[in-house]
Amino acid sequence: MSKRTLALVTMMMVCFTFGSQFSPAQAQFVNKPRNTTNKTASNTALEHAKRVATACTPGKWESQPCLKAVSENNLVMLANYGEALQKHKKNESWELLKDNCAASTAATKGEYPAYAMRSAFVECANIIYDITESTRMVPDQSQYQLLVGAVQCLDKTVACNGIEKGLTRYKK
Repeated sequence: MSKRTLALVTMMMVCFTFGSQFSPAQAQFVNKPRNTTNKTASNTALEHAKRVATACTPGKWESQPCLKAVSENNLVMLANYGEALQKHKKNESWELLKDNCAASTAATKGEYPAYAMRSAFVECANIIYDITESTRMVPDQSQYQLLVGAVQCLDKTVACNGIEKGLTRYKK
């Protein structure tokens, strides 16, 4: 297992096992990078958590409504994160984010196979991790958790049970 994958899995397990609600403080990186997104991002994450919890009921992670809900979360997260990167003149990182995460928002515009969206989600999560390591700037961690959680559940990992359990408190 790569260092990046291990870090993502560990972060998801800690966040969904011990967290009582989504919040940026739940997912801490070793070097504690600055959270550069605005305060309304957490309210936005709560809305997206509700949408994902409703659309991605157990066993439905490959459904089009679920993939769309995760893609919508990504679209908002990436817009906010990209804005923060641009504001701090991290243009190279912004370009990497656009180039590697655009496909993760595709389900907002159409229907795509789950395996294709899973691949796009993984690529996006990985580039966000890399950008975070190089810039110490992070996206809204609650929204990032939704992205990584979707990958875990699309992969049908053991962690998905805890992720689904954690999302039940957000169902409408």
